[in-house]
Amino acid sequence: MGRCSTGAMTTNTIQRIELSLLLKNGQIQKGRHISTGLTWSNDSSIGLKTAYTEDEAYIELNYTNTSCYNDEVTKHNYRIYLTTLPSNLGRGEVLYFECPQTHRRCRILYKCYGSLTWKSRFAYSHRIYYRSQIGGKYDYHHNRYWAILSELEKLWVRQVKEHYKGNKTKIQQRIKVLEHKLKYHDYMRCITIPKAFMGILDKFDF
Repeated sequence: MGRCSTGAMTTNTIQRIELSLLLKNGQIQKGRHISTGLTWSNDSSIGLKTAYTEDEAYIELNYTNTSCYNDEVTKHNYRIYLTTLPSNLGRGEVLYFECPQTHRRCRILYKCYGSLTWKSRFAYSHRIYYRSQIGGKYDYHHNRYWAILSELEKLWVRQVKEHYKGNKTKIQQRIKVLEHKLKYHDYMRCITIPKAFMGILDKFDF
């Protein structure tokens, strides 16, 4: 594992283990024990073993950690247990991590602020921010615009029917709501000019 970072941290910039990705990538499979691993863009990596059977459900992490305070290297090997809840749709079950510190259910584990272990965002005394929470007004509307546009592009290509039995389908209703929000954030990001840019404009005589 790499050294820890300092300062305010956001969910999109720190190392995280997402349960949905482990399931999507086949690293957790019902009825199986699997040996695999995880690697991040900064070349950090950990060994990973998973179990999801009737008798046991967990992920086992194996890695080394270099302290950002005294450069001490420590080895870590421990399990984080999985738990399930019935699906709201009435079919199957939804899988969760059990945070090793708070014992709260979560779907994402983080390792930051000098922590030696992986745990949920609620286990940290320092806040882990969403990117939109630390940006300015311009950043907020700009980020929301591109996030909504990305979601709309996925819905547009599905080519679903606009109406079913005389009523708009739920997907079409969702598209209309998102298109309205997209126009709003596009307008707001155009009229909310960053202060740094305003400083540059002030130097010119129009």
